[in-house]
Amino acid sequence: SELVSKVVPKQLNNFEVALLDDLSMPRAAASLFALIKAAEGEFKKAEPDTAGLAAIQEAITKMDRVFGVFYQVPLSEEEKQEEQERTMIPEEVMVLVGERAVAKDAKDYELADSLRARITELGFIVKDMKDGDPIVSRLES
Repeated sequence: SELVSKVVPKQLNNFEVALLDDLSMPRAAASLFALIKAAEGEFKKAEPDTAGLAAIQEAITKMDRVFGVFYQVPLSEEEKQEEQERTMIPEEVMVLVGERAVAKDAKDYELADSLRARITELGFIVKDMKDGDPIVSRLES
């Protein structure tokens, strides 16, 4: 495709030339934005060139190793606490999961089902695994 064979190599070359020219960041940034503009134009097409878009993404990632602008913003302490609380499974739920496993091993499926219902009431779901411990996760609200 034209993106893979011409546009991306040209902009990568322009980027490298700009860096070698006394770190000309405005010219380097122009190469980055030329790729973004090419990707935007491709997305507007009825059938975008996926190989070309992948090449653009790879080139932008290479450029970002210099710019460092596409990064994940670190979480604040409050956000870290919220994330931890969101992913933490309460002890009560883990006890019920353990009791449910014992009930299933004893083939007491009625008790196992009632324990699963209680776990669900507490806002969690249990997914049984064929060879291993069940996976417990919070129900999405």
